[in-house]
Amino acid sequence: MASRRTARTHLSLRNAVSVTMLGLAPAAAEAEERIRVQIGGTMQQWAVVAGQNINTGDGSEFDTAALDQKHNSEIRFLGKTELRNEVAIGFRIELEANTDDQQIGESFLFVEQPTAGLIQIGDTDNVAITMQVAAPDGGISINDGDLLGIEAFVTPEGYEEGNSLIDSTALQLGDDNSGKFSYYTPRFAGVQIGVSYIPRFEDGGSNNDFITRVDSEGPVRNGVAIAVNYAQEFDELEIEAYAGYLFGDTPSAEGSRNIRGAGAGLVVEFADFEIGGSFAWSRGDAPGDTSLNGRSFDIGIAYEFNRYRIGLTYIRGVNEGSRVDPADQRLDQVMLSGTYALEPGVDLVAGIFYYDADGEKDLVAASDGVRSNCGFGFATALEIRF
Repeated sequence: MASRRTARTHLSLRNAVSVTMLGLAPAAAEAEERIRVQIGGTMQQWAVVAGQNINTGDGSEFDTAALDQKHNSEIRFLGKTELRNEVAIGFRIELEANTDDQQIGESFLFVEQPTAGLIQIGDTDNVAITMQVAAPDGGISINDGDLLGIEAFVTPEGYEEGNSLIDSTALQLGDDNSGKFSYYTPRFAGVQIGVSYIPRFEDGGSNNDFITRVDSEGPVRNGVAIAVNYAQEFDELEIEAYAGYLFGDTPSAEGSRNIRGAGAGLVVEFADFEIGGSFAWSRGDAPGDTSLNGRSFDIGIAYEFNRYRIGLTYIRGVNEGSRVDPADQRLDQVMLSGTYALEPGVDLVAGIFYYDADGEKDLVAASDGVRSNCGFGFATALEIRF
């Protein structure tokens, strides 16, 4: 699956939530002409070197490749037209360019009017994700980002990457591009507010079923996400801040606690430096005897000059995981990375990283399942955006 970094565009003064965020040109279609489809996307091809210290439940020894090739690419189909009264209507469809269980990532329609705001309907991220502000990086992300997105190292059994706070401060918590209704206000005095209603939590590309519960079993439903984002410039100082909340109604057969999550983030940019971080907290039960009780935070600093960018980022995530295993899951990641912009849309990225991952204990006690893994690595990639 493409990392959330490539699938999501962080909101900023330079990149607000609007049709421009979707990568669509503002030109109106000619009379009686159908919407023209634009094709965009990203291509990432990676080389990864990692020394891994893997521990299993029964002491089995794993051999891993010293050098591996990874990829993370997606294709987007975009379209937009202008109606009367400055109303724009369009769509975005996102496909994973590699074989994946979730081949369709995003598929949604939008309607926007500058003074009324933006409406999105379909499979996409909730507002607490799209409006999030998180720690800066030098080009390789670790907050629900590149390292786990390309599987740069082996993770322990029971990890729910992207669906818990084990590797992210984003409030996804099972809402993986579920079908939803989202509304974003226009930005006023630097402030923008968003709200999403999520009928049921599911993978993107699935079509909602009116039947949500059978004998109290079924998916999390009636989800609501709320977020507020602030972005403002003061001379050479730029500030971005965010706060978000996510709720989901858990079926009684899957646990007694509904899903709740909250998070916040702040990034300050001065001259060519960026520094900031974010944190998140969650509680609740999810299908599959899974607990989403967890917390995470990240912090980072980046410096950009000419064609270069360099950054240092740290993230720590803790999650309860399986409700039948008392051991908590934990993941620490540190990344020092840099970017060289070869041409517009063509970047060379590289970085060194450290990770320390602990997972379930009882569930893998007598098997070759991975209990823990730690080590160092080097990753580099050529990224093309088109």
